[in-house]
Amino acid sequence: MLKLGILVFFMLTGFMGNLLAQVPESNPTTYLNLSKGSVRWVVPEKVQQVDYKNRKLTTQSGYRIQIFIGPLDQAKKFRQDYIAAHPGSLIYLSQNIPDHVLRLGNYLSKAEAREALKEVRRDIPSAFIVDDMVEPPRIDLKD
Repeated sequence: MLKLGILVFFMLTGFMGNLLAQVPESNPTTYLNLSKGSVRWVVPEKVQQVDYKNRKLTTQSGYRIQIFIGPLDQAKKFRQDYIAAHPGSLIYLSQNIPDHVLRLGNYLSKAEAREALKEVRRDIPSAFIVDDMVEPPRIDLKD
C-alpha cells in the first residue's frame, strides 16, 4: 500500500508540475532563437500598458533659434508659411505669456546653432539663439 501511495504521489506531482509550467497563449511573448535553444519572455498586457504610459520623450539642454514672438493666430500663420518655404523644418510653438513663441531646431552645441542662425537670418534678420530643452538626435537602428 505504501508503494502505491508513493507512486500516486510522484504521478500527481509530475502532472501538477506540467500544469504549472504551461503559459497561456493569449499572453504576448517575445522569442529569442539561439543556436542551443530559445528564450521566451512573457509580458502581460497590463505591464506593457504601464510601460507605454510611462515612456516620456527625453530632452536635454541645448539651443534653438527663436524666429517669432506674438499672438497665437499670427504664430500659426507664420509657422505655416515658414514650413511651406522650408519643408522638413522642426518648429516648436510654445506659450510665453501673454504671447506665443516659435523656435526652430534642436542644437546640442552653440556652435551648431550659430551655423544654422546664419542661414535663418537670410529670411528672418531678427532671429536669435536661445537656451532650451531639445530632443536628442534620433538614432536609426537600421544602419
